[in-house]
Order: sequence, then structure tokens, then C-alpha cells
Amino acid sequence: MILSRSSMLVFGPVALPSFFYPSSKAGFFDMQPAVSVIIPAYNAEMTIRHTLQSAASQTFKQLEIIVVDDGSTDRTAEIVEAFATSDPRISHLRQQNQGVAAARNLAIHAAKGEFIAPLDADDVWHPTKLEKQHSLFQSRPSLGLVYAWYRVIDDDDWVIECSPPTLARGDVHNWLLVENFIGNASSPLIRRSVLTATGGYDPSLRAAGAQGAEDLQMQLNIAAICDYDVVPEYLIGYRRSPSSMSTRHVVMLTSHRIVLETVRTQHPKLASFLFRWSDGVASAYYGTEAARTSPGAAIAPLVHAALIDPAALFHVFAKPSAQALWRR
Repeated sequence: MILSRSSMLVFGPVALPSFFYPSSKAGFFDMQPAVSVIIPAYNAEMTIRHTLQSAASQTFKQLEIIVVDDGSTDRTAEIVEAFATSDPRISHLRQQNQGVAAARNLAIHAAKGEFIAPLDADDVWHPTKLEKQHSLFQSRPSLGLVYAWYRVIDDDDWVIECSPPTLARGDVHNWLLVENFIGNASSPLIRRSVLTATGGYDPSLRAAGAQGAEDLQMQLNIAAICDYDVVPEYLIGYRRSPSSMSTRHVVMLTSHRIVLETVRTQHPKLASFLFRWSDGVASAYYGTEAARTSPGAAIAPLVHAALIDPAALFHVFAKPSAQALWRR
């Protein structure tokens, strides 16, 4: 492991809630859920239990949990069905493999809540995550999205590193463009009307062989028309493992650049240096990530970052996680 392990698990043991679930889903859904948790899942049998437990254990009770099985060939469907049998808040949808964006869009279409809470099938939440985010939306119609900080965790839930404690609020579009401070799909709570008005998640990235930056694209679309706020606490466990999509550095960087070009087309008056910095930061970040497992793969993105914007490269290298990596 590149960094020394923390001595603590991300949030401690997560257990299913102890309160009684009604035996009939019809009885539960007499109460309209305020938040719809949407979980795309593809061959997630190793992690989906823990993810569902963390969603079901939320202190915010007025929620539903929608899992979309994106054509899994392992025991994902069996595990989700077992949870759904005992918890009436959980529903299970299935589709042929179409990618994470299509799976999330299907869940959004089925959702009943006023707010959407995306959760990847290998991530986990602190029990108070939704409660704290939901409270910030009260009497604030201009607010479209609330995020929180995250801890990067390994396959055993040990903390590897923590996200920078960003406090971006209000109009954050340009800030989010130059550096993806939200950092993962499982952080935001989003006003559903805003998410649908901006088109949800874009499945065309997968069609272009560049799945990965759908979250950033969606978040930028929302930031262009709505305010953001933050719960300044570490409430998300963002899993990094050798098999996760976040380790596919070339694809992720390609996806990021496609999103940049889309934003450039949508907002032609934005200064060009914003896009250079964003490309430089992303190249440096994914190059640093590539170096964790394959130092040779880091050369091309790091050289690109140095050529396009050396300051962006130094910005990424100044972070503690990058410094620890290069001290190896």
C-alpha cells in the first residue's frame, strides 16, 4: 500500500437498523419518501451488502433505496433481493448492461423522492449523511446540490487518505471546472427537479468508450444554474481498489477531456486558462494515481500536465497524498 493505513475503519462497524420493518411494502409507501437513494450495481457481490447496510442505516428515515442491476453475472441480484425481502424501502430493477449513466437514469425515472442521493455499489455512508445534507435544503429554493467530504478506503474499509476540506459554496461552477472538489459519485444530495431539468447522467460517454466523468458533467450542469452547499464533515467512504473503475486512468482522463470540450461548447465565454488548468490538474492527478500500480503509465499524463500548465502539476504534487507517493 502506498500510504500508511489509518488505525481506524472508515466509520466503524455498520449494522442494519434495529427498528421493525413492516411486512408489506404497500404499507411503507403510504408515506412518500423525501430522498431516493439510487445505486447502480454491476458485479458488485463483494461490496453491495455493506453499501446497502450503510444506506439502510441512515438516521434520515423518509427514504427509498433503488438498486439497478446493470446486467450483473455474479450474485449481485440474489443479494439485493434478499435485502429487499426484509426491507420494504429497497426495490430492485434490472437491465441489460448499458453502463452506470443509464442505470442511474433508470433509477431516477423510478424515484419518488424530492431529492436524489447517488451511491456507488462499493461506497459507504456515515449514518448521519443524508440527515445533515437534507437539513441544508430547507427554505433554500436556489440550492441544487449539497456535498460532503470523503475518506478514501481500501477493500477492508481502512482509511487510506482524506479529501481536502473544501468549503466551496454558492456559485461554484468555475471552481468545480478547474478542480473536481466533490471527487466522487456518492457525495451529493441533489434536488430531483434540477437533476432532471439538466438531463441527468449522459450515457454517450460510455458509447464513446470513455465512461467515468458522468458525475462531473452532471455536477457542472447543475452548478451552472444552481447554488451549492457543503456539510463540512467526512461522511462518505469512497472505495479505491485495483478492480474499481477509478483505477482506469486512461479512460478516466479521456472522459474528463470530453466533458471539458462539452463545457467549452456550452460556455464559450469562459476563459481558456480555466480549461488548461482543469486538464493539467486532471492529468497530474490521474498520472499520480497510475503511479500507484504502474509507474511507467504515469509518464504520459504527467508530461502532458507539465506541458499544458506546470502550475497545475505543482498544485497536485503539493498535496500530502502525492508527496507520500513520490517519497516511496
